[in-house]
Amino acid sequence: MSALRLFAALWLAASLAGCGFHPRGAVVAPSADLQPLQLSGLAAAHPFMRVLRRQLTEAGVQLAESREAAARLRILDLDRKRRVFSVNANNKAVEYEFVYRLRWRLEKPPGTVILRPEPLVERRIVYEPGGELLGRVREAGLREQDVHADLAARLIRRLAAAP
Repeated sequence: MSALRLFAALWLAASLAGCGFHPRGAVVAPSADLQPLQLSGLAAAHPFMRVLRRQLTEAGVQLAESREAAARLRILDLDRKRRVFSVNANNKAVEYEFVYRLRWRLEKPPGTVILRPEPLVERRIVYEPGGELLGRVREAGLREQDVHADLAARLIRRLAAAP
């Protein structure tokens, strides 16, 4: 019976690897041609830039602070919009849709664009019935961190697939 379990485990691992499955948190590094990579656009202290820098470092990407980098990742804009998603019987908004839109560009110095893809978009629907202001503020901060982490991971996967 143990041989059958071993075979099933190996078959499952091979089939998951073949379909492109990656465990949550696993980051694929961009190619060596893009390293050292310079980040520009948003301020270095921006929460998204801190998350992106950390995830790139964890993926083994060498970051450059100077203009002598092999490639430059320019974050053009990170926009957040809030829309009413649903209302209650009293016509008060109780659910909101948050849409985060990240525009970026990958270029090689001196300004040759390598990759100019479509913007990355993340959506979150949040239930806010009213009251409990401190809880809502804390949840909003956690949601923002989660969105930044998801956008950074998607951006790094796009960089890894760059030609």
